[in-house]
Amino acid sequence: MNFKQTTGLLTALVAMSAGAASAEDKTLTIGMANLLYGAPYFAGMDTAVHREADAYSNVEVISTDAGFDAAKMASDIEDLIAKGVDGLIVSAGPTETIPSALIAIEEAGIPVVFVDRLWKNTDLSTPWNWVGAQNDVMGNAIGEHIEEHLGGAGHVLVIKGGPADNSIGLARSNGFIDAVSSSADIEVTVAPGFGNWGLDGGYTIMSDMLALHDDLNAVFCENDAMCLGAQKAAADAGRSADMVFAASDASKETLWEMQQEGTNFIATAVNDSDEIGRVGFNHLMGLLAGAKLPNITPLYSGLVLKEEAMKRYDPSKVF
Repeated sequence: MNFKQTTGLLTALVAMSAGAASAEDKTLTIGMANLLYGAPYFAGMDTAVHREADAYSNVEVISTDAGFDAAKMASDIEDLIAKGVDGLIVSAGPTETIPSALIAIEEAGIPVVFVDRLWKNTDLSTPWNWVGAQNDVMGNAIGEHIEEHLGGAGHVLVIKGGPADNSIGLARSNGFIDAVSSSADIEVTVAPGFGNWGLDGGYTIMSDMLALHDDLNAVFCENDAMCLGAQKAAADAGRSADMVFAASDASKETLWEMQQEGTNFIATAVNDSDEIGRVGFNHLMGLLAGAKLPNITPLYSGLVLKEEAMKRYDPSKVF
């Protein structure tokens, strides 16, 4: 499904969901289960859901925050179901699956939309949908750009977020490595350990790698935050002129950095948590109205360079 098709589907679902929520005597209650609300990326999705719901006088959204505890998230989902929510939006963070939560959703028979992360072995009989970025596409597009930027030769470092089985991170880094490896003269080094998806983690991993390698030409991180940390580590070591940086997410901090004169952060890719949240909400409203949706809804995940960064930058966004 391409970007135009997604936009058209979203428009149709908004119309359907308006009908579904039009009766003032019928209140729809939606549960928004978050594994980790504290990170701006996930907070952005939750905020977008609430903003979309504000258009309806009779839609209530109840959000939960499991604080990065999978058992707590399972309990939160069970509690939301016990409260009688009409449907669920599940923002599952880096968990790969929570079988007990899937069983609870199945038994409740209510519609569910998974945003960003689709759990493994999800095959529910109740209506369900996934909305998120095309992580392999992001990695591949950035890899092709870095390969072109380097002229087909150089030493590239990859920094992963972790853990080792993180399907989103693996899709990004594998897509990137596949693209740059098309050139026999590009050497790829995957940093040992994980940057844990944050600035500090990216800084630490990069500092270690700078001590081991004096010939790095480019750095790819599985998300923007780690790469902003890695970029700072290179600057603190006086190595900024040696290399360029690229990552996935197109966060507002990265879009701002890419606009700066002389920056060495040259590429990112679209992973818009605000869009994911808005589309996820409207898809759930569509399911509640009886719409038949494909289970999988990939969103636009294109490459962002400096000119596009200037167009996309929005300081009012959460992420």
